[in-house]
Amino acid sequence: MKKLLALLLAMLMVFSLTACNNGGNNGGSEEPAGKTTVTIWHSYTEGQKDYLEKAVADFNASQDQYEVVAESQPKDGLADKIYQAVMAGNGPDMYFDYASTAARYVEDDKVVDLSQYISADIIAQLPEAVYQEATSFPDGKLHHLPMVSSGPVFFYNKAVYEELGLTAPRTWAELIDNCRKVMEAHPELEGAFAIDSPIDVANTLIFQTGNKQYDPATKEILFNTPEVAAQFQMVADAFAEGLFTDVSGLNDGYCSSAFNNEQIVSFIGSVAGLPYVGPDKGGPEVAFGIVPQGGKVEWAPAWNRGMMIFNYGDENRIKAAAAFTEYFAQPEVNAGWCEAVKYPALFPWTMETETYKNLVASNEIYNYLNASVAGAPSATDNQIIRDAMKNLMAAVQGGTPVQEALDAAVSYIQEELAAQ
Repeated sequence: MKKLLALLLAMLMVFSLTACNNGGNNGGSEEPAGKTTVTIWHSYTEGQKDYLEKAVADFNASQDQYEVVAESQPKDGLADKIYQAVMAGNGPDMYFDYASTAARYVEDDKVVDLSQYISADIIAQLPEAVYQEATSFPDGKLHHLPMVSSGPVFFYNKAVYEELGLTAPRTWAELIDNCRKVMEAHPELEGAFAIDSPIDVANTLIFQTGNKQYDPATKEILFNTPEVAAQFQMVADAFAEGLFTDVSGLNDGYCSSAFNNEQIVSFIGSVAGLPYVGPDKGGPEVAFGIVPQGGKVEWAPAWNRGMMIFNYGDENRIKAAAAFTEYFAQPEVNAGWCEAVKYPALFPWTMETETYKNLVASNEIYNYLNASVAGAPSATDNQIIRDAMKNLMAAVQGGTPVQEALDAAVSYIQEELAAQ
């Protein structure tokens, strides 16, 4: 009897260990026999969720080594939930987000260097400015593979511009000149131009001078220069003259509402804002232009979303996640993802597909993203920098002397970095 009991206990222990090992592979997903199973967590809904699940199913059916499981998660607090799970060793294998999210994991070696696992052909598809952001970590490695991009464009009231014989400005000087003509003809306006994202405009003014915000390796702050001060002074003068305006106190605080109500004539905003402006929303007919340029170099913001792969020290899981990432980056699959999320493509080979060409044909606004000059700030310490840029623009708009506002932004960054 004792021998039988001991045998039963031993069998129960083996069964328990096997179950724990299977469950611990990827946060609880069962692993099909002979396959390495990995998970991707996401909070997509409707068409985006449907397309991701289809891509996962198609990938799983295309080979017999790996099994990907897409796990839908509540959107609220997801980034923190993933961080805690990854640090505990039971998080997802993949997550689709911005490079600034990947930056949280680099110091602890919890996010993979994708250059070791993703083919050079795919990496070569990245535009230079996009590649720079994807490697803008202290170790200089590729911890993020951008797959779609978005960004701001110039929206303007087509009827007013045609009335005054104006064209979409290509430079800040042209924009300011247009605004003067608009305000002379329509003094009833709140302003001729508004900014949807002050942070991105602050970045634009800095990068167009040829400067960067700071060096993530040395933490040296690089934007407090005479050239940058001149750019911000130009904007400060336009606000003081009443040409530029802040819409935060108008309606719901969105540029789209102020535009539809004809309180402003133009603004810089995300391409994703197109469904919220124009005749369908009770507003005027809208037309588009590029983000105005000025300074030593051409530059416009890019918001690049892509895949990161988490490191749990399991080479098979990394290879499985990399295989799906490569599949997801293929031209037709990537074009379908662009269509599902309504984001422009980054990869030249995606742009050549009929699927993507049809998407662009029905979304004229994509043509004004000026992708050849699009870039992004460093991924590291991004939130600190973003807060500093937000404070900087608010101070300039509010009439704080430009140099004082720049000095305050530098002090803020230094204090926040020191406190980490």
